[in-house]
Formats: sequence, structure tokens, C-alpha cells
Amino acid sequence: MAEEKTGPELSLNLATENEWEVVDDDGFVYKRQKRKYSAPPPFPSNTTANNDDQYLKQRRLVKKAALLNLKSRYALQIKEWESLSQMSQTAATSIINSSINPRSSSSSPPQTQIQNARKHIFRELLQQAEAQETFIQEVTSFCNAAELMCDVHEQDFRRSALDFLIWESPTTLIHSLCPSDSEDNA
Repeated sequence: MAEEKTGPELSLNLATENEWEVVDDDGFVYKRQKRKYSAPPPFPSNTTANNDDQYLKQRRLVKKAALLNLKSRYALQIKEWESLSQMSQTAATSIINSSINPRSSSSSPPQTQIQNARKHIFRELLQQAEAQETFIQEVTSFCNAAELMCDVHEQDFRRSALDFLIWESPTTLIHSLCPSDSEDNA
């Protein structure tokens, strides 16, 4: 039999089970950590003007605290994205700098190095375009061959459908269906 848990053991297990929640986002189901929300204070039973004002002030404070918390989280995320963006930009500039011909003289102006890098990139792009053009031509020739085969097959099919005796005269059809009777009459 399974043991029943009571006391602190039960609350500990419930706390670990409740750390994740299942979310259904338009059919995309996933788990995420449960968010801990501080519940707003309950609405007072007696509705005096003083209690209403206190309740509204308390509610505004809770909303403000939640928004400030959200703002700080978003600020951290923005800082992380900015650092990632900075790293990618430095990587891109290092790649461009490494693509510049290292054998060129250091006395040449940077404009010449940039032009050399652009020429190198242009040549690579031109080679890629030529390779794509030959690939497209090969695929086009394969498509033309397949289309020709389909046309031949379609013509054979049409020819066989039109060669049926049913399309000829009724007497020819009757003679073809009953060849033994025509031989006996002759």
C-alpha cells in the first residue's frame, strides 16, 4: 500500500510539483515555471469611503510594484540582447578584417584594403551565381525530359483509347465481337 504523506513532507512535495505549470498557447503546449503573484488584498466587506480609498491606494501600490518588477526584468533582457548584438557585430567586423588580404603592404591606405575585400566578396558572389545558374539549367533540362516522356506516354494512351473498335462502325464492332458467326456464313 502507498503511504500517505502528512505534515512537512507533503507540503515540500506539493511545493516542488507546483513549481511548473502547463501552458496551452493556441495548441502549442509547454511547461514553464510558475509565476509567483502576490494576491491583492481582499475587498473589505463594509464599503465605507475611507476603506475604499485605502483599498484603492493599496491596489495601486501592488500594481506599481508589479510593473516595476516587470520593468527591471525587461531592462535586464534588453541589456543581454545588446551584449549579444555587440558580440555579433564584433565577430562580423573581425571576419571582414580577416578576409582582407594579409599579404598587402601595411602602408597601403585602408580604402584599398576595403576595395580588395569588396572585390573578393564580389568574386565569391559571382561564382555562387554562376553555380546556381548551371544548377537551374540542369534542373530545367531534367524537367523538359520528364515533360517529353509524359507527352509521349499521353499520346500512346490517347492512341490506344482511340483504337478501340467501339469507335468504328457498328457492323465492324459486331464482326469483331462475333468472329465465329461471320466465318460460318461465308
